[in-house]
Formats: sequence, C-alpha cells, structure tokens
Amino acid sequence: MALADEIERLYQLTPSEFTAARNAAAAQLKSAADKAAIRALQKPTTPAWAVNQLFWKRRKVFQQVLDAARKLRDAHALQLAGRFADVQSVERHHSETLKKAADEIRDLLRSGGEKETPATMNAVLETLQALPGRDDHGRLAKPLKPLGFEALAGLMPRGGATIARLAEARPAFAPAAVPAPAPAKRGAPAPDKAAMLQARRREIAAQQKAVAAVERELRKAAVAEREARADQSRAEMTLARVQRERKELQARLDELTVRRDELAVEFDQRRKELERASAERERLESRVRDMKKKY
Repeated sequence: MALADEIERLYQLTPSEFTAARNAAAAQLKSAADKAAIRALQKPTTPAWAVNQLFWKRRKVFQQVLDAARKLRDAHALQLAGRFADVQSVERHHSETLKKAADEIRDLLRSGGEKETPATMNAVLETLQALPGRDDHGRLAKPLKPLGFEALAGLMPRGGATIARLAEARPAFAPAAVPAPAPAKRGAPAPDKAAMLQARRREIAAQQKAVAAVERELRKAAVAEREARADQSRAEMTLARVQRERKELQARLDELTVRRDELAVEFDQRRKELERASAERERLESRVRDMKKKY
C-alpha cells in the first residue's frame, strides 16, 4: 500500500484505534523515511476526527460546506470592491449548510462511540468555518480556528489572488450605482453638487481604506500561516528524530537488560561454586586436623 493511502486509512479509524494501527503500520514498512512519516502522525482529537469523517463518509455535505464558504468569500470580495452582492442571502445559505453539516457530524459522533459535548461541537463548527484554502481534508489532527473577520483565511480567493486584484479585474474601483436624485421641488434650494461629490469621494476613500486594511490582515494571516506550517514541519522532524533516538535507546536498554540477566545467572553460578569450594576446604581442613591428632 502506498504511503499516502496508508495515511488516509489511518485517519478513517476511530481515535481509540489510531495509535495501535499507526504503530503497526510503521512496523510493517521497510523504508526508514516512510516509518518516520507514519510515526510522526498525530492522533486526531475528537473534533478533528469528526470533521475528517464528514470528508470520508459524507463527502457531498463536506463539499457543500466548501462551496458555501467560497460563495461567501466571493460575496464579501465583491462588496469590499464596491460591487453589489447579496451578502445576507449568501451568509444565510452558509449558516444553513453549517447546520446541516453539524447534524451529520452529530450522527457520526454517535455511530463512532464519541461524546457529543458542547465543547466538541463548538470546535467542529470553528473547524468547518476555517476549512477553505486548506489541502489536508480528511487528515486533520487538531481542530482549526477561523482567522477573524468572518474567517479571512476562508475569504482569500483561490490561487492567491487578493481583493485588490479582484477589483483590478473590473473598472478601477467601480462604486455601487447611486439612484439619481429626485427632481427638486419648486422653491426648494438647489442641492450642493460639490458637497455631494465631496461626500461621495469620502465614501469611496473610506471603502478603499477598508479594502487596504483587509488586505493587510490577509497578508499578516498568510505570514502567520507560513510560519505555523514551518513550525509544524520542524516539530514533525524533531518528533521523528526523537522517536528514532527513543527506539535506539530502547534497543540498547533491551540489550543491557539481557546482559544484566545473563550476568545475574553467571553470578549465581559463581556463588554456588564458591560455596561448594568453601565447604570442600572446610571438610579437608577438618580431616587434616583429625589426622594430626592421631599421629
């Protein structure tokens, strides 16, 4: 079985089965690198396992969660770029999809013999909201956290495009259309067009400032994600090294234990031989004393 297939098989098991199955799988592999990769796998927590099972066993619902999150991301991107988007409707659909997924996960928890606690379900919902943009579906070891402002990581357009680039694909920051003002009543003062224009400019500037602020947050989130992935990679390498060293030390300990037992047996034999020799010496000394008394 290929390494990737073996990893996927392990993450479809229940948490109680995971550790023993992982160790058994590592023992059967011949490649040292594959062994280290398997041993480095972390046992999933209950929320992570539940979301994994949604991917493996209820794939249609899992995909609906991703699709709803992408629609929500696109709607927010359009709104931030000054375009019309029915955000409320998209958010409502996203919430309904999350509720449906949560119901499915409750069923998976019950069938897997896991407890459906409020803490578990809160972690499950946060993980579902943070899923877009990841590529480790079905192999989570820990629950995820959305990155603020409606999970900005989930709102990042696919392919790394930023909101600014979405705006550049259209006419330069096209604001939403404003209805034409109603004809002024006779005798009413004429509207101050310069003031209206200035107010509109301020509104556009505020929107552009909001877009820039969101982009800064996105860049920070991307940097944080890269650093977290690097930390995770270093931690996995360290764990693999420590596990190798532990295995070597265990082997050495086993050798020393066998040698200790051998020496204990040898010591016991030497002790018995010494006791026999001492007894023989005492016997002979006694005989010599008896012979001297006679002669």
